[in-house]
Amino acid sequence: MKSNKTRYAILGILLDSPSSGYDIKSLMGRSTVYFWRESDSTIYPMLKVLAEEGKVLSQVVYVGKKKKEIFSITEKGRLEFKAWFKSPTSDETPRNEFLLKFFFTTDHEDMVLLFQERLEKVKKVHEEYKKIEERLESMVDSSLKKIRLKALRYGLSLLESEIKWLIDEKGV
Repeated sequence: MKSNKTRYAILGILLDSPSSGYDIKSLMGRSTVYFWRESDSTIYPMLKVLAEEGKVLSQVVYVGKKKKEIFSITEKGRLEFKAWFKSPTSDETPRNEFLLKFFFTTDHEDMVLLFQERLEKVKKVHEEYKKIEERLESMVDSSLKKIRLKALRYGLSLLESEIKWLIDEKGV
């Protein structure tokens, strides 16, 4: 059975602390966006669904005159997250526009241009990851820091492998 994983991304973030929809989107934009993207159009409706299911509670607070809805995970939400977390990871089909274009490339010059464009993008993301690694390294040692560094280094190794492959295959 295929399930909407957006719910688990949100529940996982709420495990750390209660947050508004904006805070959840913001945190994802600084962390999970590199491997798991969610948009406002998926986050806010899912928060509503989770609230209706009793997996999260919402509380309206005022920051000055501005109304803010804060969500916190319930025990029912924790149990669902835990069950999902312990279940086998489902198969996934990645979407990669570079590979799609590469599959349909028939001209060597087009391929070289495609590889050059991809190489520039991958190098830029690699630089972003290295900056994140520096920030994480400067944080106080904790088990969470070690886990986040492992996840980041997994991403770095994939990027480094792709950079090498692009250079070798293109002859740059």
